[in-house]
Amino acid sequence: MCTVSFIPLADERFIFTSNRDESPKRAATALHSIAVGEKTLFFPQDTQAKGSWFVFSNSNQFVCVLNGAFEPHLPQGSYRLSRGKMALQFFEYAGHRDFINTFAFEGMEPFTFIIFDQGVLLELRWDGNTVHEKTCSTSALHLWSSATLYPTTWQKKRYTLLEDWTQPKERTQAEVMDFQLSEFPFERSALVAIYGDRVPDDIPVETLSVSSIGRTKNNFEFQYKRKDASVVFEKSVQIE
Repeated sequence: MCTVSFIPLADERFIFTSNRDESPKRAATALHSIAVGEKTLFFPQDTQAKGSWFVFSNSNQFVCVLNGAFEPHLPQGSYRLSRGKMALQFFEYAGHRDFINTFAFEGMEPFTFIIFDQGVLLELRWDGNTVHEKTCSTSALHLWSSATLYPTTWQKKRYTLLEDWTQPKERTQAEVMDFQLSEFPFERSALVAIYGDRVPDDIPVETLSVSSIGRTKNNFEFQYKRKDASVVFEKSVQIE
């Protein structure tokens, strides 16, 4: 949910990778799958909320959720629906346009939602009042970070680091996953930069895992790895 990259490769391939910074109590232990109409969804499940931050399908679609929109916010009471369950509900819609036009965003906690829908890459930000939509080039490098965990200065610094690392040569999916685990871990000092010294020393958040999709001509190659490598799973899905 916290640091996400999109790295374009030759021949319309790409690598999309997400670090998950969260409480260890919410770590995924297996890849789940469910059928939604004619689609089959695959996702690592949040063991507490039962939703997911990263869902992909054989319909040539995937989505990824990050906490917060543009600015950090503090949770206010209860919300209508968890963002992880929204990620699953996305696939009930015909496509991203139908989802944007008809989904009830009101009552949702602010989020950033990255959507890949049959070749279209979109960034949606819900700030609690308005949906902000941006189409992103699939031939450009992108990096997103949770607004609730990382100040903009950190986000810019990490983008530059990723850009410098990817420029010399084409990287493999395994290399990208290892890079994000080693170079983009959660650090308490990022929260201190946002919220000040009131951040607890023992805040129960850490980089739990990294999830990644390598897009080939016909397949999504999904890989998941816990930071300590205690849980590893992968799935190759032919896309339609």
